Amino acid sequence: MNILSLLNNISYNLSSIAHCTLGQEWNYENIISPFSRLYLITEGEAHMLIGDKSLKLKKGYLYLVPSFIQCTYKCPKYMEQYYATFSIKLSDGLNIYQLFNFINEIKAEPHHFSFFKKLYDLNRGMHLPTGNPNVYQKRMKLGINKNKISDASNILKSAGLLDLLISDFISTPKMNLESEVHNRISHSIKYIHSNIQRNITIGQLASLCHLSPDHYTRKFKELTHQTPLDYINKQRIEKSLLLLDTSSKPIGEIADLCGFSCPTNFGKVFKKYIHQSPRDYKNSINFKNEYQL
Repeated sequence: MNILSLLNNISYNLSSIAHCTLGQEWNYENIISPFSRLYLITEGEAHMLIGDKSLKLKKGYLYLVPSFIQCTYKCPKYMEQYYATFSIKLSDGLNIYQLFNFINEIKAEPHHFSFFKKLYDLNRGMHLPTGNPNVYQKRMKLGINKNKISDASNILKSAGLLDLLISDFISTPKMNLESEVHNRISHSIKYIHSNIQRNITIGQLASLCHLSPDHYTRKFKELTHQTPLDYINKQRIEKSLLLLDTSSKPIGEIADLCGFSCPTNFGKVFKKYIHQSPRDYKNSINFKNEYQL
């Protein structure tokens, strides 16, 4: 399988877009969003911590924040920006950020301003109901933002514009799928995504690839830079974050939907990656104060 061929089936779901003014109220720590975000700064400045990378958001620059990465935002004085939140899907549930390295910052050229403004003009009214990411992630899924684009032409144009904006952030491939063994392992990764709610064992995955469990584990780590168990757990935690952020399902049901054997095991794995319990995470969403854009 050629990794570039996976981009032939890419699709986007734009959930919000607007131009807004921000001040010192834009101050949030340790936000993990199931949505990707684009920011085009038109005035002022702010600061952002993406994972362990510190960035100064500057006028005339465009920024990409991948989904499911921990971020901290701070605006010391004043900033104006275009923003867009969206999801990116590939075939079989694969995540584009697992396949390619992305840079987070580029200097905006005239065509970037043109593309972003056109995307905004096509989708006016799709602003977030609040600037608090702890609140808007839940509201977008629950349908409180009802301004959805319905025109087929606008949907296709919007997808094309997002394609053009995202493409300038792609750096290098993360996975080399040219070897026969790695190609087989890529199919087992698709199996993981398609069956994340079920019990998945290393033995099952190795058998799919016609490898011994030890050989499979070595080759999997060679391809993805993580063990199969770590990969599976991260996919389950990402799904759980989406459900915790955007649904009212009880934690026990979320644990089951994400393939955890019991809520206790879910809590243990969740805390390992998110550094708090699922209940504390959900409570932090429900009780944050709001402010209007």
